[in-house]
Amino acid sequence: ILVCQPKNAAAEAPCARRILTGLLRRAWRRDVTAAEAAPFLASYAKARATRNFAGAISIALRDILVSPDFLFRLEFDAKGAKPGQVYRVSDFELASRLSFLLWSSIPDDRLLNLAAGGRLRDPAILDREARRMMADAKADALAFLDSDFSFEPYGLVLPRDDPDFRLLVNRTLV
Repeated sequence: ILVCQPKNAAAEAPCARRILTGLLRRAWRRDVTAAEAAPFLASYAKARATRNFAGAISIALRDILVSPDFLFRLEFDAKGAKPGQVYRVSDFELASRLSFLLWSSIPDDRLLNLAAGGRLRDPAILDREARRMMADAKADALAFLDSDFSFEPYGLVLPRDDPDFRLLVNRTLV
């Protein structure tokens, strides 16, 4: 969490900004504007008056962890979309959907960086990232394929460890 340690009082505010904007990006699963980060930086500054640096960061972190953008995966209709109209989700929404589907968790920095660059929607990149994620130990969250959808009584054993099989199943579920 503490990706930097200020050496003196003058370095505290820039370090707090770096820590909190990084935490917000991960927690909210998207890039965060300066205006969106401002209340959390103000929370840090207020707490810093009575706490040490780490203690003030922990107060701002508490506020991040109870923010609606962290607690809920908020998605909004595209601007100008009519009710029932199909539209492409944003790259950040795609990153969140993919990571929660495959990992039951938030997107990692690599996925967020691709989303920020608008590159995640490229089919080749999306396929590469899905395969990377399926090969990761976090994809073991897909164990529900064996437990919730048990096929063993029917004589079928699912090749759960095969990334191509996992990818096929998840494409089907999407």
